[in-house]
Amino acid sequence: MRKRICLVVLLACVLAAGLFAQGGAESNPADYPTKKVSFIIPYSAGGGTDTLMRLLANAMEKDWGQSIIISNKGGGLGQVGLTELNAASPDGYTIGALSNLDHILVLFTADNVAYDYDSFEYLGAINTTANIIYSNDKNTGFKTLDDLIAYAKDHPGELTVSISGMTHIAEAALFEQAAGIKVTTVMQSSGNDSLKSILGGHVDLAIMDKNFVSQVEGMGVTPLATFSSEPIPPVENIPTLKSLGYDVSTETYRVIVAPAGTPKEICEKITDTIERVSSTAEFQQKMAEMGENYRFLNAEQVKERLDQDYQLVEQLVEAMPDTFN
Repeated sequence: MRKRICLVVLLACVLAAGLFAQGGAESNPADYPTKKVSFIIPYSAGGGTDTLMRLLANAMEKDWGQSIIISNKGGGLGQVGLTELNAASPDGYTIGALSNLDHILVLFTADNVAYDYDSFEYLGAINTTANIIYSNDKNTGFKTLDDLIAYAKDHPGELTVSISGMTHIAEAALFEQAAGIKVTTVMQSSGNDSLKSILGGHVDLAIMDKNFVSQVEGMGVTPLATFSSEPIPPVENIPTLKSLGYDVSTETYRVIVAPAGTPKEICEKITDTIERVSSTAEFQQKMAEMGENYRFLNAEQVKERLDQDYQLVEQLVEAMPDTFN
């Protein structure tokens, strides 16, 4: 009997040691990470979120001395990947990313969403970008936002606006609401398709990322206003909607997240690592070469921003319930 008890104890010790060596759930959070980390990107490879998060993951790998395994799970504006992340163990060894407005719009408009706003720990963000309203001069002759609004008020629904995605739907609706106008949106598959559409004169206007400004220069297309809350590089010369008197501001930023319930110590370590590796001149130069603007938000700051975006979308859906049908 004594030999049997000793054998059971020995086996238990071996199993416990194995779990610790593998960085199991019982390992000390202070030692995190002790093994590879899975990073779910809920968009296809090669897109803006994927490219930026791979840059970040590479820097974090070097800092931690542990592999970060990227897994692209595109579909449903991030819903497919975030569903998988939500089901993962909250131990810090599966993290992910999301795009702020896509995430919130899914929560308000998609069917059968397996998670909610509180299903994740929001750990930080490193970028900001914004979309711009562009005008096709040949079609419209608009050189300023006032030109656009004056015409739209006299011709409700006549102006066509090329958009690509749910965020643009929300931005067009917010602009209509603030300016007291009505436009007709034309959905495209991508920003590049919107670019082709406005350059070809197939639409009057387009809502596209700031990075398209250089591509429309000298092509008969004028950027009229940006949705950002304040001027941002490299389009500081383009007025914001807010500066022109229209209370609309939306920005796009990618947030690093973990399943809700991930230990606080691990969440803090991830946030600290994100800040440390992204604050270097080398990292920010690589971001600039990608057309990304660096702006670090810690966990508290990013949650505050997301709360504001959540309220914005909630109010929009209540005021204009048919917008996303």
